[in-house]
Amino acid sequence: MSFFRHICFALVFFSGALMAPGGAYAAPATVPAADPAAQLEALLREHPELILNVLKQHSEEVLDIVQMGSDKRRRAVLRDQWEKDITEPKQVALQGRPAGGPDNAPVTIIAFSDFVCAYCHQAAYTVGNLMKRYPGKIRLIFKQVPKTESGRIAGEWFIAAYQMDKAKAWKMYALVFDRQKQVEENALATLRTIAAEVGYDAKALEASVKSKAKELDSMLAGDAADASALGFVGTPYFLVNNMVLRGALPMENFADAVEMALANTNTAAK
Repeated sequence: MSFFRHICFALVFFSGALMAPGGAYAAPATVPAADPAAQLEALLREHPELILNVLKQHSEEVLDIVQMGSDKRRRAVLRDQWEKDITEPKQVALQGRPAGGPDNAPVTIIAFSDFVCAYCHQAAYTVGNLMKRYPGKIRLIFKQVPKTESGRIAGEWFIAAYQMDKAKAWKMYALVFDRQKQVEENALATLRTIAAEVGYDAKALEASVKSKAKELDSMLAGDAADASALGFVGTPYFLVNNMVLRGALPMENFADAVEMALANTNTAAK
């Protein structure tokens, strides 16, 4: 028997017992016999264990209902926020940042991320699936706010790799996230291995990183400055056509933002 049917059955049973001659429960004297709703309310006030027992037996279903309510509320709050965000352009530096997807895509997702952040890894996976759900509709631009030396090294290698070969760089991007623990433990050794796996000359790539150190450091510093100016604390953060998403949110939240961005783009085009 389902949770809701169980609840309804219990209420009907106990209300019937309350009103039936010789029932197990007697209606409180202060409640008129002609008012079964009031009798039931009085009964449950006096005997809350009737419902509590049912809830305990279906605790997992109760938690699912609570989670559904929480998710629904979060989506409503985000939509309200995005209605304001989408009309307020955010100025951030994009030149030279790794980008994937069509240049003319109607939706631009700007990620503020860190290769050694577990939540960033989770969010990167979600955004990858999102781009598959909306083929040709999304352009991803990757900005980085590393908090550790390992994250900074990985970030510089990725930008340098992107400058050498964009397609190979995105393969490297996926592997660096997948092996973030190894990157944390020994960034250079792991990055050399990954670079070779995706088809780079690892020595040439490392030499490029060293020769462009000032340029790469400046780019990462610019990303950190943009994040700070926007009030972003930690990673990951995302801008979806100016709408702010914070953290490794579920796919549904990202899809809501993309749908709102597409709707806004279509409205503006008319």
